[in-house]
Amino acid sequence: MRRLIVAVFMVSGLLVVSPVSPTEPVEASVCQESGVGCAVGMTGPGGGIIFYDAGSQQWWGRYLEAAFSSIRVTSVWGPSTSIYGDAASVALQRQSTAIGMGRANTNQMRAAGASLALTSPAIQDWYIPSKDELDALYNFWRVNQPAGINYGQVPVWTSSESENSFAWYQLFHDGTQFTDANGIIGGLKSNKQYRKSAKHVGSDFKPADMHVIPVRAFPATGAQPPAPSLVTAPVNNPTCANEARGCRVGDVGPGGGIVVYDAGSNQSWGRYLEIAPKSCERSRVAYSPRSTGSLFPTAVDRVRSKFIGQGIANTRRLVGFAPTGSAAAAAQSSKCGGLSDWFLPSKDELNEAFRWLSHSRKGQQLTPVGGFERGYYWTSSDYNGKTAWSQYFADGQQFDRVQTLTGNKKPPARPFSVRPMRAFIEGGVTGRSESVMGKSIKITGSRITEGATSKIRVQGDAEGIEQGAQLWIWARFPGQVKFMKLRTFAWTPESFLYDFRTNKRVSIYVMTYDEQTRSNTVIIQAK
Repeated sequence: MRRLIVAVFMVSGLLVVSPVSPTEPVEASVCQESGVGCAVGMTGPGGGIIFYDAGSQQWWGRYLEAAFSSIRVTSVWGPSTSIYGDAASVALQRQSTAIGMGRANTNQMRAAGASLALTSPAIQDWYIPSKDELDALYNFWRVNQPAGINYGQVPVWTSSESENSFAWYQLFHDGTQFTDANGIIGGLKSNKQYRKSAKHVGSDFKPADMHVIPVRAFPATGAQPPAPSLVTAPVNNPTCANEARGCRVGDVGPGGGIVVYDAGSNQSWGRYLEIAPKSCERSRVAYSPRSTGSLFPTAVDRVRSKFIGQGIANTRRLVGFAPTGSAAAAAQSSKCGGLSDWFLPSKDELNEAFRWLSHSRKGQQLTPVGGFERGYYWTSSDYNGKTAWSQYFADGQQFDRVQTLTGNKKPPARPFSVRPMRAFIEGGVTGRSESVMGKSIKITGSRITEGATSKIRVQGDAEGIEQGAQLWIWARFPGQVKFMKLRTFAWTPESFLYDFRTNKRVSIYVMTYDEQTRSNTVIIQAK
């Protein structure tokens, strides 16, 4: 039987899943070191299985291939100090988790005398994968179950440092990535001395010997990683906030949140991801008021639910199951920034917010950027029908938690929180026009001139809106982060028309007084 292989590849940072062939590893001579003739699922030029395609040449290469077996290691990861020495920083450590960083990480480990990099097989240009590289391999393995792979349910080291005395590892039992820091294992000061994985409260997985799975990138470029960076303050880029164009990570988005992801081009789900501001966060919310069971029916469905681009679909499925009292319903009902296309982010989508924004926290305070709590935030990704993925914003670890919980039972009893996210395309201020229970509003906008006066004209039609219902016109001018209420009027069965004077560029939408139905957004340029 011919088995369908699902490729995991990257488009400017986007984790994508798509069907490819062939389904069994083929002769290495077919795939060349230059990348010619290569595809996910094939045997790579180094003799491993290709599990990742970036879609185009990156600074580190384009393809990743992995060994067919995991290797049990007898050494520890390394000393309980940072491999970066005095240069250690959160920005460096966050960058070390990314796709493409495994080789640079391993070289840094060797330079610092980290035992794992010195004792692991140094076969040409094979190396210890980064956190995201290893996760991509795990997802490929679980979704495709390719023949000849012998990884087993074992803990596997990455080459990524989470903080000075902790490194990331991943359980190939279920895909959880741990550091065990910040109280996950009580009293633990470093995990770099592990020879076996830890026993976690509530888990049936027993401690086991640590392993590595060597990977390599090709075609090699010899380039160095870009300078590490974090978002240290939101950037007011009017073109992004008002027109949804030219957005960069860290910009204030059209919904008043912060852009945390750019796929590089429009995808089926959008291009940019914007996390809502603190003011739109909800606390003490359950993932679901009852267990979702087989809502995500297969293991493959649950793995896919973690990917970037899946948050919207996950949210719709969850709201259909639990229209009220759930984290997804709380996110979807948000009208943050006057927009109504918010959703509960997937596991990988929420991690982008953590990666860029959750840093520089002092004690128990909120993060300076984004205002994130130190506790757990729900994602929309299901784990097994009884638990769902959450993220610990103290250090980014992601765990499955019982779906009906609204907070920790043990001190500190922090509530579980929901931070909405939205996706939008280049030039698309809103993801869609809303229609609630047969109600809809559609508007157009134009600039007119009467004598020496320049005006904005907004006109439109509505369906299902009762006569006399109050409608609000919302507007946002250059320099403003949020929309403001401009005026209200009573709806009559005829189409409406509204003029007002301004020479400035303005973004406008119309919404019912109860905020349940809103129009599309129009942008009228300056005179």
